[in-house]
Amino acid sequence: MLVRVARRLLVLAVVVASLVAPSAGAQDMSIAKRDVISADDFRVRMTAALALGRSHDSSARAPLEQALSDGNPAVRTAAAAALSALGDSAALPALQRQLAAESSPSVKTQLTTSITALNRIATLQGVQLVVQIGAMKNGTNVRGDALAQVLKNATVTRARAMNNVVVADPGDTGILARAAAKHVPVLALDGTVMQLTQTVNGTTTQLQAHIEFTMRRIPDQTLKGVLTGSATSMGSGPTTTQPRVVNALQDQAIDAAVESALRGADQGMLLAAK
Repeated sequence: MLVRVARRLLVLAVVVASLVAPSAGAQDMSIAKRDVISADDFRVRMTAALALGRSHDSSARAPLEQALSDGNPAVRTAAAAALSALGDSAALPALQRQLAAESSPSVKTQLTTSITALNRIATLQGVQLVVQIGAMKNGTNVRGDALAQVLKNATVTRARAMNNVVVADPGDTGILARAAAKHVPVLALDGTVMQLTQTVNGTTTQLQAHIEFTMRRIPDQTLKGVLTGSATSMGSGPTTTQPRVVNALQDQAIDAAVESALRGADQGMLLAAK
């Protein structure tokens, strides 16, 4: 039997447009990979590390591992947190080496937290469900593949916030093999941005997003159900129609729609995977 779960969350993100930062999806990761290592200002290196962690880009692991030995403790902390956010357990040796050499108590705390999180991924200890991130599509005519990447990043972030869940990419055969060996169920999520509409009223811009996830049980690919979510973001200010501001509001709406679809869905997904 297929399960269809609809959730709706209204998010009012009222901002002064001139203060809206560029969206993470628009961040040039090649620049971030350079800045995390070579930028003169530690704040730029720290910001780059956090952006790389949010990118869920597997190629970000190497520069982040290098940043673990940065001369500034804030950058080392950000790099350790970003490696945890990436979720690649191959970073464990670098984190463990830095922990053995680290002198800052605050950095040690983050290193320990990141190691614990990645060990959980490596061993699946206490994990009840592996969520595999499947195809993420943009079914609208807005921003093409860039919006699909926003959907993917939001899905990974929100899925990782679920209880007793580990997130895997389709190519992560290690996690899938461990899940099979430990009899941990695997459920794939395929997502689509179904609708993204923009309304402008004076100096207020409103974005409405609707997304849909289909759930497939792995490895038999059985369709197990549908999750839907909707959200609205709003910006108020004289420059709310500028592309970078609109993009930021679109990203907020997509992220909130994903949250509305996945919030509290872990138990239902676990049942669907069995």
